[in-house]
Amino acid sequence: MTVLLPPMTEHPEQTLKRALALIGDGRLEDALALLAPLAARHPGVPAAVINHGELLRRLGRFDEAVAVLEKAVARLPDLPVARFNLALALRGAGRLEDALAVYREALRRQPDHGDGWYNQGNTLLDSGRDEEAVASYRRALQHLPPARQPRTLNNLGSALILLRRPTEAAAPLRDALALAPDYADAHLNLAVANERQGQMASAAAGYRRVSALRPDHWWHELHADLLCPDVFDDNAAIDAWQDGYAATLARWRDRPGQLDPAHLHHSGAEPPPTLMYQGRADLAVKSAHADLLAPRLPDYQPPAARTGGDRRRIGMVVNHGHEGIFIRSVLGLLPRLDRQRFEIVVAVTRPALDRTRAALGEDGITWLALDPRVDQAAAQLRAARLDLLYHWEVGSDSFNYFLPWLRPAPLQYTSWAWPLTTGIPAMDFFLSSDLVEPADAAHRYRENLITMPGNMFTWTTPPEPPSRPPTRGDFGLPERANLYLCAQNPRKIHPDFDPLVAAILERDPLGRVLLIGSQEGAETAPLRRRLQRRLGPLAERITLLPRQSRQRYLGLLGLADVVLDPPHYSGANTSYDALGLALPLITLPSPLLRGHFTAGLYGRMGLNGLIARDPDHYVDLAVALATDPALRAHWRDTLRQHNGALFHDERAVRELEDAWERMLGDG
Repeated sequence: MTVLLPPMTEHPEQTLKRALALIGDGRLEDALALLAPLAARHPGVPAAVINHGELLRRLGRFDEAVAVLEKAVARLPDLPVARFNLALALRGAGRLEDALAVYREALRRQPDHGDGWYNQGNTLLDSGRDEEAVASYRRALQHLPPARQPRTLNNLGSALILLRRPTEAAAPLRDALALAPDYADAHLNLAVANERQGQMASAAAGYRRVSALRPDHWWHELHADLLCPDVFDDNAAIDAWQDGYAATLARWRDRPGQLDPAHLHHSGAEPPPTLMYQGRADLAVKSAHADLLAPRLPDYQPPAARTGGDRRRIGMVVNHGHEGIFIRSVLGLLPRLDRQRFEIVVAVTRPALDRTRAALGEDGITWLALDPRVDQAAAQLRAARLDLLYHWEVGSDSFNYFLPWLRPAPLQYTSWAWPLTTGIPAMDFFLSSDLVEPADAAHRYRENLITMPGNMFTWTTPPEPPSRPPTRGDFGLPERANLYLCAQNPRKIHPDFDPLVAAILERDPLGRVLLIGSQEGAETAPLRRRLQRRLGPLAERITLLPRQSRQRYLGLLGLADVVLDPPHYSGANTSYDALGLALPLITLPSPLLRGHFTAGLYGRMGLNGLIARDPDHYVDLAVALATDPALRAHWRDTLRQHNGALFHDERAVRELEDAWERMLGDG
């Protein structure tokens, strides 16, 4: 690199101009060679010092930038740009709360600073404070001229998508595109918003537009080809889509193009997550998809196994948007793990860190804040020198699907949170349970299948019913009705559930089936249309309730006469809830893990009377329980006597530790 030093006789203003010209040409290191000595010789000259700090920030030398800009703020407390640049540097250094404190003060002093509100919004988004980010972006729009609004409108739309409000997100994204028609990021976010609303044709057009604007980002066209409905009309539609999926993979197999690791986290090149809900075995298609991607990614080798140390270092990784169930599922496990044998590292993408850390605490846990970019997160995990990494979910989004490909640990595994094979050759193990897997289950997994003998994955406590239980009237439900509740999200309501519901309603004239809609709402309308088409007048006795708070949901459970599992994808945490409240839960197990959870819980309790043998038996059990109060009371008493086996289960801890030792070769 050529270092350009100013002539001794050059005026400071001339040196500053030369440095700014170099910055404009992208020669940042050369510019720094001019600015650093200039700022040192003239610490009272704002332009020299502030540009020096900003240049250090742009070079990624965030701690140095913070040090320079903190001194600038101390010397020039009334200069807003120094505070705003300091906040940017603090954000880059990962000091988000410090950055937000600086933004608050800077915006108090200059409340009409549109860029300040925009950048504060970005920092709030990094912190997982999405609602506050939305408010900050809206304030920014009040102070920015139209020509400078597109990026703020785009980020506002992105924040609303994260808040699962895609319908609301579409408006600012369209406004951004009206101002900047070729703005690829806004096209991408609008495509995501349309997909989340179930508007697949519009979503596909948007993804193809992004690929046209950025030809090297071909993966968005692949994603357009693989768009999948959330709710299918019938099994024939599922089969037709799966045939189309296989044909698409074959058509793409010989097309050129590499995947850029820097963009994997929002590539959409992973298998469609809705495969989970189709009731089919997934190994062949998931493996075919992985085999399409493998030659398009760098060949990541696992890091060398760690040597020395008395304890094995176990990592657990979860990304933003998935931390809620993760918290619930590991909350009881983490304090009970043997810290003499295992060091626990919980790695969370930065927007989810504060919530997860506050819920799980500090005791015996090493916390790692991950960059939302999957390649950067993988580098951080490699630097943590883990022995074994547990991926909470693999395949529910681009980040968690591609992270295992980058081999962030010598050994890695996943388990029941996204209960199907990943199909990824880099995933070493899938951890399951003998309670939910048949003897020949290994052939359904690309990973090495390891099973625990006697537990259902987690240590948990029984649910606490609400102190003031709601009434049927609180939900608009009739008093004189037999209530059959299926509390699963609409994606789990497989077409094979429809004839079961129809038979129940035909057999029980007082029967009413309760379903719960999705958080984003896109799945609710097509499910309602399908039920109306397939069930006719009987669909009038199906109520689709909105999503409920935790306490209202538990209160709703308490009002049900019978709880129903849908076929192919049973409840898991919801089954713990129902059985913990001693509510009869009818299940029709499938050979696949995701269709066998509830049957596994019954196996743990030593009960099988509510496990249906076939669809007719399922209907018989449901109607008998709903219409016979004495039978219902018998089963509630039976569940109260046996459901203690599901909770405070120390075997869940010991068997997990034993499984880790088997994976590590220590057992």
